[in-house]
Amino acid sequence: MVTRLETPDVKTKLALALTPFLLLATAGACLAQKPVAEVQVAPPSVTMKAGTMHRLTALAYDADGNVIAAGVRYAWSSNNVNVARVDSTGTVTAVAAGTAVVRAEAVGSGTPPKRGDAAITVRRPTS
Repeated sequence: MVTRLETPDVKTKLALALTPFLLLATAGACLAQKPVAEVQVAPPSVTMKAGTMHRLTALAYDADGNVIAAGVRYAWSSNNVNVARVDSTGTVTAVAAGTAVVRAEAVGSGTPPKRGDAAITVRRPTS
């Protein structure tokens, strides 16, 4: 028995050609990230000895209070690099005794930018 294959009509050809694009568009819509409404840094305060390091973590939240788990990048900064320095991963290095504020700002989070802070206290190392 020989089965004869029908030649697809124009509508079928178009539907088959567009299917991958429609799937990508649908997946993209499902993965669309909500805007950042708030950034929190954990822990919110740290006391360190000069010469030590501590890793901070930033979390972004949407307007409903849900954590935005992926896709948020942060710019880290310190208001007093003579006391505490911070690298691009949120690792703080205690330089000298004093206080500083380390900030994580969600990159591209709009105007005003969404930021979270951690208070850093550095004590002299004990002898």
